[in-house]
Amino acid sequence: MKPINHVSGLEALHSRYDTFLVDAWGVLHDGTGCYPGVKHCLEQLVGLGKRLIILSNAARRQDAICEELERVGITDNLYQRVVSSGELTWQVLSAGVSKIQPGEMGYYLGPERNRSILDGLDYRWTEFLEDASFVLNTGAPTGNPQNTNLLVPLLEKMLVRQLPMICANPDQAAVRGGELGISAGAIARLYQSLGGETVIYYGKPGAEIFEMAVGKSVDKSGVLMVGDGFETDIAGAVG
Repeated sequence: MKPINHVSGLEALHSRYDTFLVDAWGVLHDGTGCYPGVKHCLEQLVGLGKRLIILSNAARRQDAICEELERVGITDNLYQRVVSSGELTWQVLSAGVSKIQPGEMGYYLGPERNRSILDGLDYRWTEFLEDASFVLNTGAPTGNPQNTNLLVPLLEKMLVRQLPMICANPDQAAVRGGELGISAGAIARLYQSLGGETVIYYGKPGAEIFEMAVGKSVDKSGVLMVGDGFETDIAGAVG
């Protein structure tokens, strides 16, 4: 295993890279406000001519992420574009290239703030699990639970029919307003551990979202990933 180099900040690294992929939740902000020094750092990188791309596993489309960033004080002059797992999920489903066929009946599992991911998709949606042929998982339906215990009965109902699950955010957890809670990835992993046979993840660490951000032929030596998740941000960047 290669040794881990400790650096004091991006000032020690910026000259080596042209493109910076930066995670949002847990790195730039916690949903209520951006972290100290974030805006100043982004301003400096933009001033140096660096290409900044927000690469998020949030289960929302890119326009919603931009609005979210604006609310916490990160304006669109501080980055070039946003790429999210929610946008990737929407595009795959919209193109009809997933294992889920257009026109099928889906069950939405997630909070109200992520529901706009359904807009414009050629699927039917039901509030009744027994009518669904697949599940779109964007996270816990309500609140910010610290574990998946309360979701076990619902997942067990899905198991009876072995409903395929699409996970639009592979993250296991996220900090929201200073409190750590589960994300869609934790729900998807639990479903698999209970016996769910088909779970499809879209987002980091998958290669698709990195290619969506920088293309397939980019020189990786000039790209730096800044994230807080070893299983998603770091594993995806190394891969």
